[in-house]
Amino acid sequence: MELEFDVTQRIRQACEKCIATLPKSDELCAKLKQVLKTDSSTATIRLSTIKAVSERLRTTADDSSGDIWIHQILRGSSIHVDKPETKPRNPELVARLDKIKKQLEEQEYRRMTSNVAVAQQNGESDAMFPAVPGVRTGQETGTVNIKQEMASVNRQISVIINILFSAFGVGFAVWYASYTLTSEIGWRILMALAAAA
Repeated sequence: MELEFDVTQRIRQACEKCIATLPKSDELCAKLKQVLKTDSSTATIRLSTIKAVSERLRTTADDSSGDIWIHQILRGSSIHVDKPETKPRNPELVARLDKIKKQLEEQEYRRMTSNVAVAQQNGESDAMFPAVPGVRTGQETGTVNIKQEMASVNRQISVIINILFSAFGVGFAVWYASYTLTSEIGWRILMALAAAA
């Protein structure tokens, strides 16, 4: 397949110059007239035709000024690429694919909601929200009791406070005991921070 280029104003001018030098019965003249008749947005021209135009302009030109070389004529143009035709899809196939897609979405929805329990079904009045699997390790799926949730939060807060007090206590103890090693306050603080960390 031969390259085709989109027709630009520069190519049109070169074609018009070439037509003026050709006899009307020439085959190249007929091709160029056909290119010039075509709408400018959809017009294309083959590379072999551009070569013939360039050769004709070079042989008939008085001087070498103007667009007579192939690269000069093609400046600003681009290679024309036909858009591939899209085949219409089979309606039966589309219907089957839609049905399969809906089934997959329904399965995914059932999988996501399979472990969500409603508190009223279990008869628990103080259940606030259903358990989220994977969030609380070791807990079975089902409803979460407010008392259980508050006890869990209290344990976590007490662990955090215990860690903070332990770190401060160790730091203070090392700071106080470091007086026996040195009386410089800077070294005492460094030793206390190292022990607390």
